[in-house]
Amino acid sequence: MLLIYNIVFPIIFLCYLPFYIVHLRRRGGLSADYWQRFGFFSKDRAVALKALDNAVWIHAVSVGETVAALTFIRRWRERRPNEPMVFSCGTATAFATAAKKLPPGVELIYCPMDFFWAVRRALGLIRPRLLVIFEVEIWPNLILMAKKRGAQVVLVNGRMSDKSSQGYARWRGIFKPIFDAFAAICVQTPSDGERIARVIGQDSRIHVCDTMKFDQVPDVVNRDLHPLFEQCFGAGERVVFTAGSTHSGEEELVCRAYKALRQDFPQLRLVLVPRHHERSNEVEEVLRAEQLSWRLLQPAPGSKVADGPVDVLVVNTTGELMNFYGASDIAYVGKSLAGQTGGHNIIEPAIFGKAILHGAHMENFRAVAALFQEHHAAIEVQQDEDFTPALRRLLANPAEREALGSAARKLVDRYRGAIDRTLDQIEAICPQLPPTK
Repeated sequence: MLLIYNIVFPIIFLCYLPFYIVHLRRRGGLSADYWQRFGFFSKDRAVALKALDNAVWIHAVSVGETVAALTFIRRWRERRPNEPMVFSCGTATAFATAAKKLPPGVELIYCPMDFFWAVRRALGLIRPRLLVIFEVEIWPNLILMAKKRGAQVVLVNGRMSDKSSQGYARWRGIFKPIFDAFAAICVQTPSDGERIARVIGQDSRIHVCDTMKFDQVPDVVNRDLHPLFEQCFGAGERVVFTAGSTHSGEEELVCRAYKALRQDFPQLRLVLVPRHHERSNEVEEVLRAEQLSWRLLQPAPGSKVADGPVDVLVVNTTGELMNFYGASDIAYVGKSLAGQTGGHNIIEPAIFGKAILHGAHMENFRAVAALFQEHHAAIEVQQDEDFTPALRRLLANPAEREALGSAARKLVDRYRGAIDRTLDQIEAICPQLPPTK
């Protein structure tokens, strides 16, 4: 089957090549390093990889997996500071992210495409004793050739959809030997473990370690924003509602809900934190159309600042969102309503024990959102017209706000530690690794 795969895969790639080139041109951000995807390494990079001694190779594909992998690597370095490491990814955006944030001493490469010759070249340079693959990246050559060369292969932070599970199970004869090459399979949820068991059967190599996303958001001390709120909103009692990481369309939705509710809840105050601060002009146009007064957190030089209290504070800087979540009573996490999909990280306001609203489109945080729903730790708004009633419900019920926030924080505490649980499994199957320092 591997022989057939190595004949068919290059043919399929050649057919797809024109579309692939167009995709790369549109995406941009590529460099000469991208040739590593085809097994071509510069002399300097080849020398650096060959100099590693029994390296650990960690692979993630895109930005989301890379962010989780970076947290994983930092924790690994705390436990084993002298471990030689290589990190690989598959996209230019992930590569750029890793280049900025990888700890010193970790070699960064593009993972070769699953061509026999490209994988053989990379394995020959790195000679890993351990290959760690994030989520579910089932590349036959990479996995089987690493195993054949004597490396332990581990799947971490694994997840699998019902659809993928059905597909893998239908072709069990092909995929089971690949999954059998893993020395350990560390998954996010019991459901993920059950889906993988459909392919390989009940197996002691499957370990539920929870999602690493809870380890990605550290506890922080929230800044005292009381003086700022008094300056913007005036003195007196207030309930602060922060809409964070919003995208186009969501600001209109939030502002209309605010207008509909402020008469019944005069203490309500709104903070808007768009995901991209460069959209501030667009957000101001929305506020102008909705006839709301506002103040920018960072006014443009020479601009006139509104006198007296305003309806909305617009946070047009980066790195401030966590502070505003911490100072809020209710938080909405964006990119999940008003035609937006994918979602953002609801763990961020949960760190502070806040009542959380988010939309139904949480595709990038599916497992996390499901946990919050299972533990009644957030309110999932199914459609745009349900947003105002959901916010009204929280405004009218302070006890429910407190209960939601408490459940959210307890959930964070419950699921933290996935990285350490995963590292424990890796150390258990790799006794030849140096002792923990």
